[in-house]
Amino acid sequence: MENQINIASHPYGLGGAVTITGSMAVAGEFFWFQPLSSSVATVKFNNNSTGPLTSTTFTNGVGVYGFITQITQSAGTSIAYYGAPNIPRY
Repeated sequence: MENQINIASHPYGLGGAVTITGSMAVAGEFFWFQPLSSSVATVKFNNNSTGPLTSTTFTNGVGVYGFITQITQSAGTSIAYYGAPNIPRY
């Protein structure tokens, strides 16, 4: 089947990633923010009516997901995963 997502390797239907190290800001249509070390970051969600998540220290291995449009990190190492661009229709 064309554009089939392998659930065994991509449980969230992820479609690529950006590595964020140190002090960086990235914008895009991300789905999952995963810190690899303790990270200090602000994560902005497009569908959050109360605004962006405030500056928070994320611990290693504890990420957040949703419709993320911007990540501003001041310390640490993390990965921002894109959502899958093509969702299979059955």
